[in-house]
Amino acid sequence: MLLAAVACTDIKPVEDRVGAAEQSIAAAQAKLTSLEGKVGKIAAPAGKVEYTVRGVEIKGATSTDSLAAPTSDPAKLSDGYRYKGPGVFEPANPKRWEVSTYIWTPGAITALQGDQVNLRIFIINGDKHTTWVEGPDGKEVVKEEVQNRGREYLMTFTASQVGTYKLICNEHDPTMRAVITALPRS
Repeated sequence: MLLAAVACTDIKPVEDRVGAAEQSIAAAQAKLTSLEGKVGKIAAPAGKVEYTVRGVEIKGATSTDSLAAPTSDPAKLSDGYRYKGPGVFEPANPKRWEVSTYIWTPGAITALQGDQVNLRIFIINGDKHTTWVEGPDGKEVVKEEVQNRGREYLMTFTASQVGTYKLICNEHDPTMRAVITALPRS
């Protein structure tokens, strides 16, 4: 009998700790319940976002001593590719050849629905780029304009729709295309 009385006395502090833990769990569950439905939503007010975008030509050259020239002209694969074959790239060095492509950098931008998006565009390479912005619905949201090397342009639109907007250069599409993803605000 004495043994049973000692065992019961030792259990009381354990029961107290279990009760306190249960109360903490209940409080945490109440907080979690109050947060349900709020996770993943952004409650920031609409604002202005500005990105600096550059029009760039990426080039790579080598020699037929290192690598055979392509058997077909890469420029026929895409309007965005350029190719100068052996003897054309450097007439004095008939084994040199070059490939290039035009891109926007950065190529991916994020905004929130309702934001005014300002694209400050500087053209580094290419004398002419006919540039415009297409909305998620496929409609033109910024009218096309000709942009030239060494100049800066500002293209502005409001991301009124959730989805992917596209900054497109007609002369070098599809390689010279950047995406602006508009995420839901709430």
